[in-house]
Amino acid sequence: MSPADPLSAISLVPSSRPAARPSGRPHIVRDSRHVEPGDVYIAQAEGSERSEHISQARTNGAGLVICEDLIDGRPDDRTLLVSHARWAFARASCAAHGLPRSIPLLATTGTKGKSTVTHFAWAALGAGAARIGTIGWHDGMTERPNPQTTPPPDDLHRFLAELPASCPGVALEASSHGLDQHRLAGLRLAGLAVTNIGRDHLDYHGTAASYIHAKLRAARLLAEGGRCIVNADDEHAHRFAHAASCAGARIVALGLGRGSHHRLPGADQATVYRHGPAWMLDAPGVEVVLPMRLPGGFNAWNAAAALLLAESAGVPIALAAERLADAPTIPGRLELLARDPLTYVDYAHTPESLTAAIAALREAHAGRRLAVVFGCGGDRDTGKRAPMGEAASAADVVVLTDDNPRSENPGAILAQVRAGCHAMVHIEHDRGAAITLARCLAGADGVVVVAGTGHEIEQKYADRIIPWDDRSFVSSLSNQTSGQ
Repeated sequence: MSPADPLSAISLVPSSRPAARPSGRPHIVRDSRHVEPGDVYIAQAEGSERSEHISQARTNGAGLVICEDLIDGRPDDRTLLVSHARWAFARASCAAHGLPRSIPLLATTGTKGKSTVTHFAWAALGAGAARIGTIGWHDGMTERPNPQTTPPPDDLHRFLAELPASCPGVALEASSHGLDQHRLAGLRLAGLAVTNIGRDHLDYHGTAASYIHAKLRAARLLAEGGRCIVNADDEHAHRFAHAASCAGARIVALGLGRGSHHRLPGADQATVYRHGPAWMLDAPGVEVVLPMRLPGGFNAWNAAAALLLAESAGVPIALAAERLADAPTIPGRLELLARDPLTYVDYAHTPESLTAAIAALREAHAGRRLAVVFGCGGDRDTGKRAPMGEAASAADVVVLTDDNPRSENPGAILAQVRAGCHAMVHIEHDRGAAITLARCLAGADGVVVVAGTGHEIEQKYADRIIPWDDRSFVSSLSNQTSGQ
């Protein structure tokens, strides 16, 4: 029996939190605490927690429990078995919300650049477009925070179902966590951009292979005839091209520069290249100037991918480029927020993204002294800490500081980062003081990049959570000098 078969006869209303309930229709619930009599509970927890949650759901009156294995090894007439509970929940939630709809869905996945491509694609779609990602939700009218890059299925589906039919499209980020947990199952993508594959979230995935496998699930969501934009310079480009081809999608291999790129059989070729001070996109049937306000070739690639995504939703590339020229600033993505010295805030939190940010600012401000301020998160992948230090060594000045140490000792984290750095390192645990120090060391004519937290507005320690916003702090310095 296929995973979908057991759910085919169930007509339900998904719910993850208490809400007004239509009479006569049980909810399908993923949180056992919110089960009410007659509800269907889908057990998604692992190990011993699953039995505890199922017991709580039954105590609360669940009429049916959907899970992946038998309770205590015995058949039960109130238990329905499925091969994957998270997948089953997402598919049931899709059906209950009347999804998929005809509104085009454009997703971006990869290790870095997801938020930027998503933001650009959202702008290129035009007025009334929606956006979902790390920065927040936008329903075409208003913005609100989003606690997870790719939301849980019921929250996501409720948002999509409430969009007006006039919405020209939705740009969304597909995180490795969200893909691994099948949060997008049941949806169909008109377009997908794959930025790159580096090292990230190995504390969750365990291995690089598992991380890549999770990302590949995005390609399987493509609608037949949809478009997949693949980074032709990435070593894993062929994997994503093959997966997208198997889904019946069209492939665009997008490379940076006029040099040699990975050749992907059957793919259309597109190139982002420098023409004097401008960046250009040369794609099948069109050549346009990319309206760039962010430094770096990788941001030119991001912009080009966004235009190609918008074209997947029926927007001509030339019109998409016009709209992109008026795109609002992306919070915390190489965002210039102070001068004397020039001070940027960026979300870079992987070795690859930190390397790219430093290189972009080197190119944009050649000859200037460059300082970088950053740290590494606690309770996360410890293996990337020394490589982050190595990446930072490309700057003239390195200031290490706290970045959400969580339950770990902040000093121990920074010692691991410092071990990979072969430049002079300054350590200042107070983030504001670290930024001030870096600005002093860079000098009034220098450049500073404050990396790691981007748009985030708090710092998490073992015993407390404190408000902290790099963007607000740096902005407050905009009328000050470095003191030199």
